[in-house]
Amino acid sequence: MKESTYQTPCGTIHYWSSILRLDTTTLVFLPGLTADHRLFDKQVAYFDGKYNIIVWDAPAHASSWPFRFDFDLFDKARWLNGILEKEEIIKPIIIGQSMGGYVGQAYAQLYPDRLAGFISIDSAPLQRNYVTAVEIWLLKRMEPVYAHYPWKLLLKSGTKGVATSNYGRNLMKEMMLISIVMHKLPGMDFVFWQRQWKRICLMKSNVLPC
Repeated sequence: MKESTYQTPCGTIHYWSSILRLDTTTLVFLPGLTADHRLFDKQVAYFDGKYNIIVWDAPAHASSWPFRFDFDLFDKARWLNGILEKEEIIKPIIIGQSMGGYVGQAYAQLYPDRLAGFISIDSAPLQRNYVTAVEIWLLKRMEPVYAHYPWKLLLKSGTKGVATSNYGRNLMKEMMLISIVMHKLPGMDFVFWQRQWKRICLMKSNVLPC
């Protein structure tokens, strides 16, 4: 896998690619919040040599830090499209886990004709017709809930909920703990998590059509 970078107004995105041929199907792996590209190490190892592969450290994560907190899911989707254009990739299959799945949905919204397929792993639909009026009302008021969510509980639920194997859970715990160190101060990673989910809530209630 070759490491490359993509410049944005908010910072530098690091991504890894293995391109066999431009006419080969491309799998794009997008890890979720607090995870980095290593989340898909097993899948990359399995598909390497069979498909083109691209996986990134999402903006403000791992190698893609520092990064200014002035972006939304549509910005991520546009930057992802910029990476694909840079690599001359057309019609990719996007595989997104959690937050990565939201980015994949935003990409499908912006570039429906440029996508060969989309696989969502533990991501909820963003479109309004999947959300009730009560849920929208609650989503707009979730920030205080996130503000009081204990980090230790998030660490426990995050590592347990993301995988069923000891390997997967230990890897997720390591990535979440590294993100705390990366952001310098205890709780800073939680602030980022809170901001990102607030953006998702606003998108669900205000942006994506039915």
